[in-house]
Amino acid sequence: MVFGPVPSRRLGSSLGISNIPPNVCSYSCVYCQAGRTCQIQTKRRAFYDPADIRDAVSEKLTKADALGTIIDYVTFVPDGEPTLDSLLGKTIALLKPLGIKIAVITNGSLIWEEEVRADLLRADWVSLKVDATVAETWRRINRPHGALKLDAILNGMLEFAQRYQGTLVTETMLVKDLNDSIPQIEKMLQFLTRLKPATAYITLPTRRPAEAWVQPPGEEAVQRAYRMFRAQLEHVA
Repeated sequence: MVFGPVPSRRLGSSLGISNIPPNVCSYSCVYCQAGRTCQIQTKRRAFYDPADIRDAVSEKLTKADALGTIIDYVTFVPDGEPTLDSLLGKTIALLKPLGIKIAVITNGSLIWEEEVRADLLRADWVSLKVDATVAETWRRINRPHGALKLDAILNGMLEFAQRYQGTLVTETMLVKDLNDSIPQIEKMLQFLTRLKPATAYITLPTRRPAEAWVQPPGEEAVQRAYRMFRAQLEHVA
């Protein structure tokens, strides 16, 4: 339920929270290091008692303080989709008095729901997955639940960004021959320039993926994507 703290390249020292069971997700991404999704769903429900999560985090913070360990963020980062937890907002509210910044790493697939946006507004730092903005590519790379619609997700992200007062970042996983072409990246950038993330992260599949055929793009394609992102976005990593 609560693990770490672990070093994070984006968040410093992060205490992780798994607020849903492993492999419960709205996507079954071809590159997922957790493997193929065992339970793909879009309906939100409660999984764990928010008070139990709060107590577990508080215990970890007390131990870290005794050891002189600094924790920068408490991060919702389960092996699945954290916004499937219908009690996410309540859990964040219970964690706030502990005085540590709260981050949520989400694929953004449920952000078209008003309640999900309201939950995420409580967090200090939110990462949204944007692997594709072309529906066919999105279906090939993220393999979403059949009830999901890409247009609704992208519109939900834009609506969230307009209201959000914290730090909003995006993460794009580049997969060879799926979303690394110039037209695909141009389409993504048309959306990202409207979303205006504080930082747009480009990542590559370096850990064992769900599908053995998944490969990172070649160096030339990666450098080209980075240059294209840098040309239109203020901060790229």
